[in-house]
Amino acid sequence: MPAGRIFLTGFMGSGKTYWGSRWAQQYGLPFIDLDAEIEREEGKSIATIFEERGEAYFRQQEAAWLRKRGGDHSFIMACGGGTPCFHNNMQWMNAQGITIYLQASAQQIYDRLVHEKDKRPLLKNTDAHSLQIFIEDKLAEREPFYRQASYVIPVNELHLESLSALDKQTRNA
Repeated sequence: MPAGRIFLTGFMGSGKTYWGSRWAQQYGLPFIDLDAEIEREEGKSIATIFEERGEAYFRQQEAAWLRKRGGDHSFIMACGGGTPCFHNNMQWMNAQGITIYLQASAQQIYDRLVHEKDKRPLLKNTDAHSLQIFIEDKLAEREPFYRQASYVIPVNELHLESLSALDKQTRNA
């Protein structure tokens, strides 16, 4: 499968950057972390951008960067957790290449994020109970967008050969 444009989507903490970088290395493709691109361009962290300029500004920058880098020839891109939910980004990604939803349950996400709250702008000031509720609510809100992906892979089934195995699956979208 690895050829062309591959967009990894899913909730924060689902493994988009982790698996995307490994798959890109395995298949000799460039790896793009959309959040890292925005941080480099803005000269500040996503958390700082959210604090100083707000989510609306960030989502505009995110859509612009997605379209700028999404026109490259071949790559694997890790998108931010909210990327598919704004500015018709999911439809645009589906038109440009293959989208893959790394599907994680609310509990799996909680277990991964509970120790990373300070690095995540939307989680920064939450306690454990509030974090659980936030994840459940936000995941329910975003799930309809994520489900529009070409393929859905549960995170507990991810491995280095996951992309190759997609050739044998039926496309979701």
